[in-house]
Amino acid sequence: FFKAVMPEMFAAQPDLLMQLVTMLNPRVLQAHGIPVYRGVQQKGDFMITFPRSYHSGFNTGFNCAEAVNFVPPDWLRFARTSV
Repeated sequence: FFKAVMPEMFAAQPDLLMQLVTMLNPRVLQAHGIPVYRGVQQKGDFMITFPRSYHSGFNTGFNCAEAVNFVPPDWLRFARTSV
């Protein structure tokens, strides 16, 4: 999907999705039939991103955050098809 929407950017940088530099307007995703959800993380909350999910975020104030990537064994089959 992303390669079809931004072909020039992928031509210049083929591993674009592996970088932390690209955000897409949620309306573009919705216009192509891709569901979009919004979550608000509060103090002490954990956010889980499921396999093959595009995700992004930004801070609106003071922030001290940590991200951890982990995968339970039953998700390994998704990992193989996600890369």
